Amino acid sequence: MAISLRESLEIGLSDIWMRKVRTLVTILGIILGVMSIMVVLAIINSMNRSTLEWMNQRGGTNKIEIHRNWNLDRKDWSMAKFSLQELQYIQSLIPEATAYTPIASDRSTGIRMGELYFKANISGVYPDFVKVEEWKPAQGRFINYYDLNNNNNVIVIGSKVASELFGNKNPIGEKVTVEGQVLEVIGVMEEKKWEESGSQQFGNMLDYMNKRAFIPLTTFVHKIAPNQEIDQINVQAVNSTEALKLQKKLNGILLNLKQGKKLFEVSSAQEMIDQMKQNSMLFTTIFILIAVVSLLVGGIVIMNIMLASVQERTREIGVRLAIGARRIDIFLQFMVQTVLITALGGVVGIIFGFSILNLVGKYLDLKLVASMNMIYVALLVSVGVGLIFGIMPAVRAANLNPVTALREE
Repeated sequence: MAISLRESLEIGLSDIWMRKVRTLVTILGIILGVMSIMVVLAIINSMNRSTLEWMNQRGGTNKIEIHRNWNLDRKDWSMAKFSLQELQYIQSLIPEATAYTPIASDRSTGIRMGELYFKANISGVYPDFVKVEEWKPAQGRFINYYDLNNNNNVIVIGSKVASELFGNKNPIGEKVTVEGQVLEVIGVMEEKKWEESGSQQFGNMLDYMNKRAFIPLTTFVHKIAPNQEIDQINVQAVNSTEALKLQKKLNGILLNLKQGKKLFEVSSAQEMIDQMKQNSMLFTTIFILIAVVSLLVGGIVIMNIMLASVQERTREIGVRLAIGARRIDIFLQFMVQTVLITALGGVVGIIFGFSILNLVGKYLDLKLVASMNMIYVALLVSVGVGLIFGIMPAVRAANLNPVTALREE
């Protein structure tokens, strides 16, 4: 007489219900292991999401940055800069770039308007700055190529600069002074705001951008800060795939331009994302292995409990075999019961994992969000433990001698 799957499920559920305390103790390791997996995956997902959001706020995944190689010997620092001619030459070699802007910054000066003074990070840039950074003016306009080619005394200020110097007054058309040069305010940038760090204890993570101001690069180097070096270029590619190709090309251009010396580092947002994914996989693997230890302990406990269950039910197995049950039926009966127990542990672990995500998120200052993939992984792992550690008890039960089993008291 064959035992149906439905009957095996009913027997398994009945045994679990009759031995509730033993079942709970048995699956404790599974619960802890699944909880660990849930929390680890939530942390990794949240960190990746925050990093991607940060990159999108800073120009997206198409952005490429060229900056000074800070590992240079001090004697080579003076060479790690660009002339205006070199900037034009580099731009001419990369027609596939959708936007290109050198950047020269002076953090030691500030902006004066009458008696008011605000210490801002003032940068000389190209008009493409707004494209590369994906950041537009909220009022007025940004620098254009007419301003650049004619060294115009114009300035675009951040929202924080505008509020500190002008309050509620419209700053467009007003005059400010920077290093003795009178500049006309032609635009105010949109406020940059990003507070996705969880408990918001750090406030607006992008507020430093609102304290910046921008003038034409030519005006900057000729009138404001002639001794300031131009050591940064930001470029935008068509898409993230092309960004990797353009990054490689720029590396070659800069090496040729600087006689083979690696004076600059070329990095792309896509490269950082790829590196982030590799690091995430490494950290995930390490933490999952730690969680697997708990699952292995739980699996060994379940195997021992099921072996004890086989011993307790030897006579029952003998009766079933004597009245026509096949050995495969006995095997499946115990496998189903083991998988039911571990699946129950997985479900309880998922519930508990969900319940502590907010607590862990507050402690780590991260907004932890569970995904369906996490649930699938947790369930698959718990069921997998049942399948692996249920084989030995199921094989032992299926291989019992019916005559010997019937003699068992």
